Amino acid sequence: MRIRHGTSSRTSSAGQSVVELALIMPLLLVLTLGVADLGRALLFNNILINMSREGANLASRTAQSPTFIIDTLNQTAAPLDMATQGMGILTRVKAVDGGSGTVITVVVQQVRAVSGKTTLASKLWVCPNWASSGACNLPAAVASRAVTLPFTLAMGVEVNVMETLYDYVPLTNFVLNSSQELYARTLL
Repeated sequence: MRIRHGTSSRTSSAGQSVVELALIMPLLLVLTLGVADLGRALLFNNILINMSREGANLASRTAQSPTFIIDTLNQTAAPLDMATQGMGILTRVKAVDGGSGTVITVVVQQVRAVSGKTTLASKLWVCPNWASSGACNLPAAVASRAVTLPFTLAMGVEVNVMETLYDYVPLTNFVLNSSQELYARTLL
């Protein structure tokens, strides 16, 4: 009669490996999804930065309407879904006489995408009343349209500011249960 030794130890060793894998697998999946999500967020942010740069560039060198520029940028934003999760806002600011010899920078025009997530607002200046065309109905008082830029404009100089915003929902939303607002701004 032959006695086998070690068969039961191999079986218990294989079972132990399965248990260890079952315990560590959720952690590995969360880490993998986190890395993939970080890469996706960086991609979306880079797309927003490029959109804002191109929007400001087009606004400063072409005669196209701001609505056309924003719509064109939104159509080229794949994989971003700008129609439901994003917003593009083009603002034209100008340095004007603020009285008493002071120069103030004010909004002279602000246009946003007609379709998009309307809860995303400009960080430069928030329009109090939007028209259905996507144009802002500017208040008459110049002082209420004053903005602060990172540099000082000379009297009469105009600058185009393109802002792109996106409500980013992470792949790991089941763990974090939050969304992040991605934002890019270019002044030109």
